[in-house]
Amino acid sequence: MRASALILGCLVLAACATAPQYDATWTWDSPVFDEEAVLGQAGLLSAQKDTLYTSIWTLGGGAFQRRQEHHLREQHELWVRRQVELGKMTVEEARGRIRDYVPARDR
Repeated sequence: MRASALILGCLVLAACATAPQYDATWTWDSPVFDEEAVLGQAGLLSAQKDTLYTSIWTLGGGAFQRRQEHHLREQHELWVRRQVELGKMTVEEARGRIRDYVPARDR
């Protein structure tokens, strides 16, 4: 029992230690949508998918990937709306960006 707890602890520590860095200064007013920053601020970094953020029973079915993509789509839409509010983007351009947005699949 102790050995499995130790192995689990090491895996969690390794997953957190190898998580990619993200830009913590990213804000909704930034001119570029940064997927890594959004995922990092939400605690959804790819290196952490084997830790407590996702149930081990759902990893095989791609639940983590779907969760990330859903979160990125929601956050991208909020960012686009903010750009329209700031006057940096027209409504037509915003609709096109929301419609054409595809989250990166290599995470």
